[in-house]
Amino acid sequence: MKKKLIALALFGAFSGAALAQSNVTLYGIIDVNFQYNDPSSGTASSTRGINSGHQSGSRWGVRGSEALSAGLNAVFTIEGGYDADTGMQGQGGRLFGRQAWAGLSGGWGTLVAGRVATFSSGTGSFDMFGNTDPFLTGFGDSSLSFSSAKALRMDNSVLYQSPTFGGFKFGVGHSFNANGQELAGSGNNQDTTFTGINFARGPFFAAVTWDRFDIPNVGANQTNLQVGATFDLKFVKLHAGYAKEDNQRVFNVVGITSGADADAWMGGVTVPLAGGALLASYTRYDGDRVALPTPTAPLAFDERDMKVMAVGYTYPFSRRTNAYVSFSRRDADHTINNSVTLDRKQYTVGVRHLF
Repeated sequence: MKKKLIALALFGAFSGAALAQSNVTLYGIIDVNFQYNDPSSGTASSTRGINSGHQSGSRWGVRGSEALSAGLNAVFTIEGGYDADTGMQGQGGRLFGRQAWAGLSGGWGTLVAGRVATFSSGTGSFDMFGNTDPFLTGFGDSSLSFSSAKALRMDNSVLYQSPTFGGFKFGVGHSFNANGQELAGSGNNQDTTFTGINFARGPFFAAVTWDRFDIPNVGANQTNLQVGATFDLKFVKLHAGYAKEDNQRVFNVVGITSGADADAWMGGVTVPLAGGALLASYTRYDGDRVALPTPTAPLAFDERDMKVMAVGYTYPFSRRTNAYVSFSRRDADHTINNSVTLDRKQYTVGVRHLF
């Protein structure tokens, strides 16, 4: 009997040591809502129904780490999106379309390779910009109207992110082909370099990100610069952001908004209210006018301007479950005026659960 007890004790001790060295976690979000979209165009019909992923994209994932030695860990994350209203996979049907990477981490930082969300993306394990938006780059049409901050993800990437030094954190990454497997001949791949730095101290937070897209067979490459900051006064948190997008018109590979060179601005607030939080923002996207001569339309032009006013409220029932309501009005002008998917009012009420 004593031998059995000793064996059980030893087994428990060794099991505990093993678990302390390695861990794997299943996690996710399910976000379901009722949404009504009212297009500004008189010829477009309104839509209503159950939708998925308004406040946050519905997702599931697995992340883990293993202690390799003192100060050195193997780390990984695989994460896929899905539509809670249909059960279909997100991100174009990719199993792990949100992120899929593995690498090493320690006191010196984290180095990984795979499919990653950029520092500018507002999502993923290495995001450095999303906190500048009151809506955390979520809430559908209410989301920040900066192109990179709309969940920019890169295939075939290597990424390094530093630990925090004196309030500063920085990162740099490179994709050898932004979308899909690399092609033979480096000139046929869309290389992307992405960088970010942020600073947090007391009530102040600031972030700067810069992305460069080297597009095959195009003379002018695209760059996206984003700058944002918040200041927390406790009774209200102030948000501001600016984006400068150069040669936006030539980028059409990984789903960023097409258009000319553009500037965008955002101002917003988060206000603690009745146990929850009131969110509000105003964004203006100002695209330059650019000529698009074609054989059939030699005098055609493209100019994409947009204004978004948004307000929302979230209330936590628990640490993992909250309800929310939101309203946004998006006014598109010039080339995209009366677009049935852009120029509209959007009303949403939903619930989100984290697991």
